[in-house]
Formats: sequence, C-alpha cells, structure tokens
Amino acid sequence: MFAAARQERIKELLLKHKQFDVVSLAAMLGVTEVTIRRDLDKLEQEGFIIKTHGGAILKEVSSPPNQAERVPPEIIEIGEATALLVNNNEAIFLGGGLTCTQVATNLQTKQRLTVMTNDLKVALELNNAPGVFCSVTGGNSLQGSGVLVGELALRAIEEVHFHKVILTVSGISLANGYTANTVEEATFYRHLLTRCDELIIVADYQKFDKTGFSRIADLKAAQKVVTNKEVGDDYKEYYFQNNIKLFTPYEVEEIKEPDQTDERRGGDDDGGKKLRSGNA
Repeated sequence: MFAAARQERIKELLLKHKQFDVVSLAAMLGVTEVTIRRDLDKLEQEGFIIKTHGGAILKEVSSPPNQAERVPPEIIEIGEATALLVNNNEAIFLGGGLTCTQVATNLQTKQRLTVMTNDLKVALELNNAPGVFCSVTGGNSLQGSGVLVGELALRAIEEVHFHKVILTVSGISLANGYTANTVEEATFYRHLLTRCDELIIVADYQKFDKTGFSRIADLKAAQKVVTNKEVGDDYKEYYFQNNIKLFTPYEVEEIKEPDQTDERRGGDDDGGKKLRSGNA
C-alpha cells in the first residue's frame, strides 16, 4: 500500500474511533511501527491528529465560543497567577479541566518548557507555543470532556518525572481532602502524585467545602494551592498551620520594589506581575 493510501486509511480509522495506538495500526495495515510513526508525523503536520504517547488522537475542530463557554473571571485570574509559579526549563504535568486550560493559555510565552497533559483542550492551547514541547498521555476520553484516563494514560507516566504537577479538582474539603467526580480521574491523579517534586492545586473558591465522588488525596498532599481571595478563613488557617503555600491573585501591576516581603515574584518569567501568598 502506497503512503498516500495508507494515510487515508489511517484517517478513516481515526474518524471512526477517534484514537488509535501505533502497534494496532501497524498490525492492521501490515507495515512497521516506524512507518506508522512517519505517517502520523505527516498527519500531525496537516493538523488532522494530535500525536500521543504511543499513538494518535483525532484533532476535532472546536465550535466558535459562545456565551455559555466564556470563562469566569475567577478562573481567568487563577490561570494567570499559576503561570507565575512555572519556570522556564521545567517539566510539568498539567491536568484536565477549564482551570488547567486557562493555565495553559498563560504558559505560551515560556521557553524550553516540557508539558505533558491528559486533556486534549490543554494540548490544543499549547499547540502553537514555540517554546513549549507538549505531549498527550493517550487513554480513554471521559464523555464530553476531552480528559483522558485509563490504562494508556497510566502507562504514559510510568517512566517520567515532573518538577511540578498542576491539577484542578472537583472538591476540596477539610474532612475529605481533594476529590474528583470519577474514579478513573482520581486513580490517575493518585499515580501522578508519585511522579513529581511538587503538587500545585488550582481551584476557584467555589470548589471549597465540596466533595466529589472519588478521593484523590489529603489536603496535605499539595505544596501549593492557587485560588481566589474569597476562600474561607478555616482553609487559610489549615494551610498556614501545615506549611502549605496558599496563593491568591490580585491586581497585576509593575513591581517597583523588588524585595517586598509580602510579595512573591515569578522570576524572569513573570513579566512584572505580582502574586500574593496567604502564608507570606
């Protein structure tokens, strides 16, 4: 089979199944895995797919944004603030969800940054960032979300290590810790916690005093938390007592005094922005 015909067949398979792994494609088409990888490189250049760890996912065209899809301001400010905690030359994992997608939006000017994600929307957001190398885990897509979980996702993180893992959650509770809405998400994120130096939880204030279906970890599992100033005093006290840095974004302005004790700078990457830590 000629390359053009083979690539058309791969397109047909991906249009039908949305994702495929290299091993299965090679077996079905009777060629080597090296040949399939070259085909996938070509299809990625055409904008038809997103390559993943060991396979590919169909790149679906997004609908134009509408009123219902507009991002709430409290999530926008968390995205801006969290990006200040990420440095050039780091390897990070960025989880699924709207808040993490907003973090991705603000990472596009980073340099020599390696990002792995299990969210197709995060990958698309970083697709054209020249200084960011982004890879996708692969896995089973949670219905309607583009978030990937399951065995393939777990395999993708088996032999890697991250400077930072950045996750949003469905609920944050003093009694029940960090929780997700599905067992599959919680299972994947629990494994992630063993693969990083630092866990950063990003969640708007409305996620506090809520509990999702499946538990991820205790509140003590995170080293940093980024949320809004409306978060309750009981959580501020808990994080302070357990030496967990709680960051709340506030007005972005030029830094005039570089050594102020109540401000935490984002280094050369912060563009003059400031971020307040509740524990400073």
